[in-house]
This record gives sequence, structure tokens and C-alpha cells, in this order.
Amino acid sequence: MVVDKKMYLFDAGPGFVRNLKALSGKDFMPQDVMFTNDSMYGGLNKVFITHLDSDHVLGLPELLLRPWVLGRDQPQQVIGPKGTRGLVDNTLKAFQDDIDHRLYGTQPANADGYKGEVTEISETQIVHQDDKVTIKAFRVPHGSWDADMSFGYRVDPPTKTIVISGDTRKDEANYENFRGADILIHEVMHEGAISRMPEDWQKYMYHAHTSTSQLAEIAREVEPGLLVMNHPLFFGTTDEDMVEELARHYDGKFVLAQDLDLYE
Repeated sequence: MVVDKKMYLFDAGPGFVRNLKALSGKDFMPQDVMFTNDSMYGGLNKVFITHLDSDHVLGLPELLLRPWVLGRDQPQQVIGPKGTRGLVDNTLKAFQDDIDHRLYGTQPANADGYKGEVTEISETQIVHQDDKVTIKAFRVPHGSWDADMSFGYRVDPPTKTIVISGDTRKDEANYENFRGADILIHEVMHEGAISRMPEDWQKYMYHAHTSTSQLAEIAREVEPGLLVMNHPLFFGTTDEDMVEELARHYDGKFVLAQDLDLYE
């Protein structure tokens, strides 16, 4: 999310750094000058993690290390659930040889830019506030994760409200955090595809995720300005199948997210 050229990153999945690079040079993005502290990476000093499923954090090592190699001289701030500190610490241990090589070899390197400053959260709470936005983390139920280990985020800038569901099953307790969203970014799974799975997998999927008909029910109740389906679970279906299935249940404004899409 970008507000007045200030960036806010939610989760760090595989490949996100390349997507950031693809967006550099756009008029709404921070200036990109060799990824130094005055550049795109320099503006990306906080990341907000929803939960620790690997597909949401596989890009974290690159976020910790690449900007440092390219000039960042301050620790990366990481906000996330219990276990985030261990993830960051163990990531740095895994790359200790690389870090030592750069710190104590011939390459110019600073002693702070690779580090992570971690804030672990366990409750629904305000996790960030500045002159641009207020960001609230709220608990969401996701499979067998403990209640304090999976979160969505509500971002309130001066002009629009954006809500990111994180991975979650349908839960009416979420509705109060979804209401008033100009843009609701919500995970989704294809209901028809799930119905063809073995019974134990169907049970798991509905315990962890939200089907198209369930998402339509949520959207009708909370009435977002725009519903953005993300984290789509297709299981052999296509983009068109997902869109058609949701459209059978919901006639509001919605899109299926694609990499590098822009929503204002």
C-alpha cells in the first residue's frame, strides 16, 4: 500500500521484491536510486505479517538482506504474531556465513542494515500510526493456528479505508473490522473445486479458508466499495471459473487480484 509515496507492506511472499522492482519508476512510488536509504527500499522500513504460513513469509529473507547489501543502514522492522521473532532470528542464523562474509570481507557493509527489529502481537490492537495512516491488527481464525497467531489488518488513511483479511475462514466476528472498507482484500477458494476433494480435505479447507459463496455473504453484509479477491485457491479451476462462481452469489463490485494490479 502506498500513501503519498510512503509504503506499507503486508506479508512478504516469494517474488514480492521483483514485483516491487517492476513498480519502481511509477509516479506514485518513492524514488528508486540504487536501493539506498533514499530509495524504494528505504521507504519500506516496516512489514506487517498476517501469520507464519510459509507462502506468506518466504520473501522475508530477501527483505532482510537484499536492501542491506544495497545500502540500507537501519534494521528492518517486522510486526507479526508470536513466532515472528524466532523466524527472523533463525533466518539470520541461516545466512550467518553470508552476513559475516560481507561484514568482515572486502565489501563495504554496515553493521545494522541486515538486522530485524521485531514486534510480536497477540491481541487486536493498533500496531502503527503516523501522519499518513492508522493500522490496526485484528485476530482472524485460520485453521488450527492459535487465536493469537493469525491476523488481518485494517488501514485507515485520511481518504480511504483498506482492509486485508489475511487467511481466514468465514467468521461474523470479523465483520466489525470489515465494515466501512472502501477496499476489502479478502482470500477466497473455489467452492466447486473444494466439493470434489476427499471429505477430510473439505473439512480442513472450510476450517481455514473462505469459499466464494461465503465471501459473497460477507460482502453483502459489510458492503465494501470494492471487493478484491486474493490468495485464490483454484485446485484445477481458472480465473474465469472463480469470477463466474462469485458472480453467481454477489452482484457488487469485485475483481480477482493479479500481480501488479493497482487499486485506488
